[in-house]
Amino acid sequence: MRRTLLLFSIFIFLSAAFSSRADAQTARRDSLLFEAAKCERIVYEAQNPREVNAALRRKAELYKQAGLYKEAGTTLERVRMYLVAAPERGDVLVQKALCAFLAEDYDSAMSLLAEAGVECNYVQPKLKNEWAAMLLTLLVPAGYCYVGAPGEGLVSTALNAASVTWAVTQISAGLPVIGILGGCLCLSETYMGAQERVAYLLELHNREALREAKRSAVGKALLDCLQ
Repeated sequence: MRRTLLLFSIFIFLSAAFSSRADAQTARRDSLLFEAAKCERIVYEAQNPREVNAALRRKAELYKQAGLYKEAGTTLERVRMYLVAAPERGDVLVQKALCAFLAEDYDSAMSLLAEAGVECNYVQPKLKNEWAAMLLTLLVPAGYCYVGAPGEGLVSTALNAASVTWAVTQISAGLPVIGILGGCLCLSETYMGAQERVAYLLELHNREALREAKRSAVGKALLDCLQ
């Protein structure tokens, strides 16, 4: 009984601690958004466009602190660049690129860095070949292994084997029509389905490889700029 009460007390204490932390984070986020709303009011009421720019840059920074990176980037897009002093324009573009990077829009981040005159050492990674994947899929597990999904290859091979075994069993039982038609239908789903699945996994792998290469290149370029 005492042990149960002790465990229950620990559970209540930890729940309260995590709840307090979550409440503090929520309160901080609400405070940041409130300050951002005040900046937007300044933008609406300001007569001087330079004050508008300052309020927009402040609002973008608040959004960034709140984790709203896409909104921060959109806010910076409203800054009137022709009013920004020449030495500061590069900084604004880098901040835009940072927001795009944090929002996982790496293509936009690369374009903004290029506009700011910052070079990204992006090297396109070696991608999986579509024709090789399709040829290897003729031997089902080989195609899956090529695209990095050996587990799915084993499952697909087992399904193909089960389809063939079922067809042979039906033919041996004197039901050739059912065996042949049923086997063909099953194989059309398992074997042809494997080719479609491998094609999808190949596209997914190549897209992720490109995305990771861009993320790494942009991340390094931003680190160099912000240090």
